[in-house]
Amino acid sequence: MTLTKITFVFGLIILFPNATNVFAAEFEFSMNDIEFCHEVYPQYEMLGLQWFLKNYHYSIEARVCGSLYEDLLWSYQGDDRMQKLLERSLHYIELEIQESKEEAKTGINDPTPAIIPSWIKTTTGYWVDGFTSDVDLVNGFQWLIQNDVIHVPYAESTEDEPTGTIPSWIKTSAGYWVDNKITDDEFLIGLEWLINNGIIRV
Repeated sequence: MTLTKITFVFGLIILFPNATNVFAAEFEFSMNDIEFCHEVYPQYEMLGLQWFLKNYHYSIEARVCGSLYEDLLWSYQGDDRMQKLLERSLHYIELEIQESKEEAKTGINDPTPAIIPSWIKTTTGYWVDGFTSDVDLVNGFQWLIQNDVIHVPYAESTEDEPTGTIPSWIKTSAGYWVDNKITDDEFLIGLEWLINNGIIRV
């Protein structure tokens, strides 16, 4: 699918959010798009994600490439690497579609790559507001990570004893994320800390 076609379809999704299911089947990457991600990767590596997205006008193609760059799968070197990246791109495209529908409802535009499904933000909001427990939050995110619904880069599960409590700065960060004051990537720093300190086991 060409960049023009992707941008056109994405624009229609924003204008007509109820038509998402109609376009979802057409809205996908091809091997040519994965090759494009490879070609422009040195720009991302040298100048960073924000420059990369701005340079490519926050296009859906650039946003999906950015998500792939941040994914641990990008460093995978197996013979089926290209196919795996293509399959993973479908996951990020689905997230972008979900985010575009949310933006159409709220009027708040987030040009950064969608990494975490929007419904998880709603569930996290319940925890921030005290309607669910720390245990519920930990169990929920543990399941999401183990089942590849979300991906947390640079996190390594530890065998050390967990601290047992979630520090207050995690809840503060989660509140900012729920209110769209920080990005998915910034929120993932908190999840990374919870994994590295044994509170979330993966």
